[in-house]
Amino acid sequence: MAASRDDAIRGLKATLGRSAEGVHVLGAPAVALDADLPAGLAAVYREMDGAELFHGDLVLRPRAGWERRAGRVRIGELGSDALWVDLSTGAVWRVEEDTGEWIEEGSTFERWLWGWVEGQALLYDAEGEFVGGVLDEEGELAPEAAMDRERRLLRRDRAAPAPRWRLARALARAGAREEARDQLEEVVASHPRFAWAWYDLARLSAALGELGGAREEALAAAEADPDYEHAPFFLAFAARLAHLAGDEAARAELAARALARDADLARRQLDGARASLDAGEAAAARELAEIALALEPRRLEAIDLLRRIGAPR
Repeated sequence: MAASRDDAIRGLKATLGRSAEGVHVLGAPAVALDADLPAGLAAVYREMDGAELFHGDLVLRPRAGWERRAGRVRIGELGSDALWVDLSTGAVWRVEEDTGEWIEEGSTFERWLWGWVEGQALLYDAEGEFVGGVLDEEGELAPEAAMDRERRLLRRDRAAPAPRWRLARALARAGAREEARDQLEEVVASHPRFAWAWYDLARLSAALGELGGAREEALAAAEADPDYEHAPFFLAFAARLAHLAGDEAARAELAARALARDADLARRQLDGARASLDAGEAAAARELAEIALALEPRRLEAIDLLRRIGAPR
């Protein structure tokens, strides 16, 4: 049985209470709140009018510092990314600072916050120091720790799309392709406009040798939001899959659709391929060069670059 809103608030407070003083800084309970707020957001702010959690990993602004725009309210920052809540649905959205991408992080604020705090608590001890082994040699979150964090969040907010997507990507990197695909299929079933989840699903299907299904999934990525700036790239990826399957008619049709939307797409794929090759990432370079060649089969730069890269292992 799903936990109630009151359960989420109690669980959130209990998890925060297990940390030493100073790990979290909580505001006093809000005295008055706007009537149009989602119930979960209002419930949290009745407990704390703003907060800095895990030494500021997540900052919830006091309600006086909120920003309203187009049916959403900006309530804080997750790292360097803006955090918004949809006033009509209660969904939690993160806006990536470097790309401007809007990513749906949670289905309701109180469930997402409870899960996020529990997931983050796996990384820190009670004094707010990183637990041994959660960081790799480069100071990044270790793969197993990343998967554990996303799984913990999903225990509290099963409908959260972005954590499930990140879990699937981590599973794929770890070689658990079938489990990763199961997670992605759950994401796109409930969030069919999540283009990147469709794209990652297409990549997994292609890796498993299912080129026909992979092409359909790449097309679903392109059609999830036809006005999305990356939709032409998803069409180009589908063109590459058609080429690998030996379907020249489909390749030509998909390439024409992609280039009609972005005439410079093949050149940018080649630029990316060269950069990947210079960084020692031959597999990524090969894939981008193959996409460029699927778009423009007579482009000599792509042919020459693929010769430089050599045959796939």
